[in-house]
Formats: sequence, C-alpha cells, structure tokens
Amino acid sequence: MTLIFLVISDNLSYLLSYRILNETGNDHFIYFCYCMLFVLFAAAIAYLYKQVMKYIIGRWVINGYISTILVFLSVVTVIVMYIDIVAIDHDNFYQSVQNNLMMFMMYLAFLTVILFVVLYAAFNRYKVKQREQEMKNFEAYVASLEQINQDMRRFKHDYVNILSSLRTFIDDKNYDGLHTYFYQHILEANHQEQLNQQAMMTLNNLKINSLKGLLTTKILQAQSHHVPFYIEMVEEVEDISIDPIVLNRMVGILLDNAIEAARETEDGEVRVAFIHLDGAILLVVCNTFNEKSNIKVHEVYQEGFSTKGENRGLGLANLLQMKNESPNVSLNTKISPPYFIQEIGFERSR
Repeated sequence: MTLIFLVISDNLSYLLSYRILNETGNDHFIYFCYCMLFVLFAAAIAYLYKQVMKYIIGRWVINGYISTILVFLSVVTVIVMYIDIVAIDHDNFYQSVQNNLMMFMMYLAFLTVILFVVLYAAFNRYKVKQREQEMKNFEAYVASLEQINQDMRRFKHDYVNILSSLRTFIDDKNYDGLHTYFYQHILEANHQEQLNQQAMMTLNNLKINSLKGLLTTKILQAQSHHVPFYIEMVEEVEDISIDPIVLNRMVGILLDNAIEAARETEDGEVRVAFIHLDGAILLVVCNTFNEKSNIKVHEVYQEGFSTKGENRGLGLANLLQMKNESPNVSLNTKISPPYFIQEIGFERSR
C-alpha cells in the first residue's frame, strides 16, 4: 500500500506541476513545486490510510486465511507495480505518466473492492466469535446463579442440623467452645452468604451480560479462596464504549490479579466499583496486597515483572497495550497501603 500511495503521489505531483507551471520555463521552480506536492500528497494519503487501518485493526480480528489473502494481494501489487514501471515509455514520458496514473487508480479501485470483501468476511467472522464469547459468559452467569441457589437451599436445609450442633456445647456448658464454634464457623458461613447475596444483587444494575457473567465467575472464584468480594454500583451501567471482548479481557486481568494478591494477605479483600462521571464510566478495582513485596507503580506494567515467580507478569503488560490501542480509555494506578488501586476510565462515544 505504501508503494501504491507513493507512486500515485509521484504521478499526481508530476502531472500538476508540469501541466500548470510548464509555461513559466523555470525548471528549478517546477521541480521545487513537484517535490512539495509529492510530500503533501504522500502525507495526506498516508494519514487517511493510517486512520482507516487503525479503525479496522481496533475493531476487527484479522488472522488465519485473511492474513494469507492480504499477503498474497501485497505480493501481486508489488509485482504489478514494478512491471508497469519497467515498461514505461521514456520517449513519450508525459503520456506514459498519465497512463500510469490511470492504471494505478484503476488498480487501487480494484484492490479496494477486494480488500472490502476480505475485511467484510473478517468482520462477520469476528462477530460470530464475539457472539460465542458473549454466550459463554452468559452461560457462566446462569450456571453461577444456579450454583448460588443450590448453596442457599443446602444451607437452609442444614440450618436445623447446625442449630442442633450447638446442643452439646450448651448441655456441657462449654461456653468457650460454643463461642469459638459460633463465631468461627456458623457466623462466618452466614457472613459469606450475605456477602455473595449482596454482590449478586448489585449485579442487577449491570446490563452488559458478558461482563455480568465475568464478574459472577470472579465472585465465585473469590469465594472459593475465602476472599471477601464487594461490588458498588449505585446507577445502572447499560453500555461501555469499548469492544466487549477487549473489555472482558481488561477486567478479567484486573480481577485475577486482585484476587491472587488478596489471597496473600491475612485479611484480604477485593472491592470493585462502577462510578458514573461526566461523559465517562470509571471502574475502580481495589485489593489488599502484601506490603513486604515492595511494589513500585512504574514497575507493575513492565513485561515480565511479577511478585509471583518466573514466567509471569504478562497480564498488566497486556492491559497497558490494550489501553494504548483504545483512545477512549484511561488507566491510573495507585498504591495506598494496604490497598493496591486500579482505575480505568471509559469515555462515552460521541
């Protein structure tokens, strides 16, 4: 594409400068104008091309056979260009430049149609993959609700047995044992159930099914590791202006790191909040961490950096890369012991 744009810019510049300024008879001035036009045309076309490719890469998945087709088209384009350049008629240079420009414009139109068809196929493939991912997240959400419902029924069914287990302590007047048993087992189990119910109720304000399924899964994951998980969402969240798959990847990385870090502390916890701001939605993920790890903010996004051993530390590096590729996303990291805080802002599309 770069070669095509340079050749088109070259031909346009030559035709305009020599057709308009040829009567001046000043070859140096004509050549200077030709160079200036060439730079302007090349820069303008390159800028437009960059914006189009940025849009495509940011929203579509191009891999597999799509990449093979694009490589094939690129090779054919280079061959056609060099054949045309070699076959140019230097005896009738001006007419040859006109013919060259016409041929390249026609070839560019043909190539644009082919690329549109290829990218349209890639877009449909991407949409299918996105729907499959959303369906998996929704199925995970439904399965999580069923699991919670089963846990509640099991807890209610065993409640009489739990109360009956207190009888021995009371009959033996073992009040120290009763105190320990009540606070460490019964009350703790009831507290955990209340936390899970509260978190699930809060998720009713989240109207993005794929993200709701992800959060439900992470709540259950935290529960399995006995890590309290709190969610704050006062207002309904109906839409976040970013690709759903990218959103789930970013939130998944944050929550995985938060849960794993909270597990390393004695009173670990994870807190998540969705906050509506003017023109944006702010996601805050806050977790306790081991203060002895001596984490520095400027180090956490370096690829390979991790407090968990070798061959780790890719999650936050990937998060930073996705943030850099999304112009409407901002990322802020804070360390306020005992909490590690991540803030992601999603500006609403205008």
